[in-house]
Amino acid sequence: MRQVYSGRWTTGVSGRQQTPKSCHSRNHGLLDRISKEMVLAFGLDHIILWRDRPTDLSATRYLDNTSTARGKPSIVVEAGYAGVVEADDVALLVNGTLSTMRALKMLAGDPRPIENPVWLDKVVDVLSDGPGIWYPLVKRGTYVQEGMKIGYVTDYFGKVILEARAPVSGVILHINAVPSLKKGDNIADIGAIAAHAP
Repeated sequence: MRQVYSGRWTTGVSGRQQTPKSCHSRNHGLLDRISKEMVLAFGLDHIILWRDRPTDLSATRYLDNTSTARGKPSIVVEAGYAGVVEADDVALLVNGTLSTMRALKMLAGDPRPIENPVWLDKVVDVLSDGPGIWYPLVKRGTYVQEGMKIGYVTDYFGKVILEARAPVSGVILHINAVPSLKKGDNIADIGAIAAHAP
């Protein structure tokens, strides 16, 4: 019997500077082991552990979540820079795909797994509390301490109305690259570093 694997690749999402990262769901028994092997074979050095994805098929979100809930090992990989396709990001995704296919015996050769990735056990959103103009002070991949200023928002006349601060210590997984904001817009995502590898 042939095994089916699933993956979702994202690059160059408009409006976001994304740290190259991969993700895999936890708490699915045997699927955890297989998706962990896939995500390590992909080779990106930041890996998010999703523990809160729905397991009920009627409540699943996104391709990877639905695939896992249906018993298919799956991963997510992301890299990109605000709608601009960077050659380095594309190379990460292509090389990671080939390495994962080698790990799954779809291609001949040996995979090139990452040996000591940074495991992230939760992702915390930083949201705008009103409309305005966003000025980031950090870039994707920056490590931040809880309370560190990551940027600020001004009104349309230049008056600072929000100093955005990191709610947790971790790594900037994405930072908004678009200056205009409305209430509730995502300014950044911060990945909190896991205490230990799974």
